[in-house]
Order: sequence, then structure tokens, then C-alpha cells
Amino acid sequence: MGTTRRLDSIILEWLPQEVWAWLDRVTIGEPVEGEPFNWDGFAFTAAAQARRERSLLWANIALRVYEGLVEREPDWAAESRTQSAMYLRAWMICELGVREGDTVLDPEVIVTWFRRTATLSFEEVVQWVSPLDLLTTPIDMLRKLRSIKNALNVVRAICKSGVLQKHPELVGWLRIRRRLP
Repeated sequence: MGTTRRLDSIILEWLPQEVWAWLDRVTIGEPVEGEPFNWDGFAFTAAAQARRERSLLWANIALRVYEGLVEREPDWAAESRTQSAMYLRAWMICELGVREGDTVLDPEVIVTWFRRTATLSFEEVVQWVSPLDLLTTPIDMLRKLRSIKNALNVVRAICKSGVLQKHPELVGWLRIRRRLP
């Protein structure tokens, strides 16, 4: 595949199996055939295609690219791509249902990610937000609290999947979500 072809023609003309095989031959995040390649746009377009077609294969393609890009970045820069991947998982779970052990449809992937993202305990977060003073709260703490809120937004999206029955500790987190910056 030549990189001179437009990204949308790659996504819209190739079968997802062909795109998956193509990914086996390239290094995610690197130029393709010596030319710059918009990997972010590729991941976004694959995710959009997954939603449009309700396709697990397209979702896996998008997740593979997001995760490949995340591996190449420092943690602070990878957060946005990781959130995009988790939002895609949440959307697919809401549309297609839960499948334990599936890389896309298992809510445990999102719960595990939330736990890694919540670098503060629930009690610490409650202390910081009761009451939250944006002018005196250190910027690093505001970033941590915002990161937790962003992760909780994804968890909230999959509440109907039964995740709260398996993880009742998330109920408290979801109750304070709106109080986070």
C-alpha cells in the first residue's frame, strides 16, 4: 500500500482483515514506506469505522494502533490516546454487550484501567473535593483529580453492563464524579 493514498481510501476500501495484515508489516508510530503517516488519524478513523459498522475487528485495529502509540510516549502524553481507546471499548460494550475475556468487550479492562488511573484513594479524593478550591489546590493535584474524573466518565458509560454489581466500590466514585475538576 502506498502512503500517497488518502487515509480515508485506506480505511474505506480495504477489508479490515487486510488492514490487520498490513499492520503486521509496519511499525506503528513510524513512517510508512519512508513517508510520514498520520497514525492518530488512522486510529481515529478505524474507531469511527468500528462504530459505524459495529465491528469488533475494526475496534481491535483501532485499539492496536492506540496501544502502539501509547507504548512510544511518556505517561503524561499517552493519557488522551488511552482514553480514546477506553471510550471505544465502552461504546462497543454498550452496543454489543459484555463478553468476558474479549479484548474489546470485557468491562474488566476498563475497571483495571480506572484503578491504575486513580492514583489517589477514594478517601483522599473526597478530602480534596470537600470543598475544592481551584485557586489553592496545587496544579499537579488538579491534574490527578481531572484524570480520575475522565476515567470515571468511561466507567459511567458502562454502568448498564453489570460492572457496578461486580464492583460496588465504584458506586462511591461515581457519586463524587461531578465534584471533580
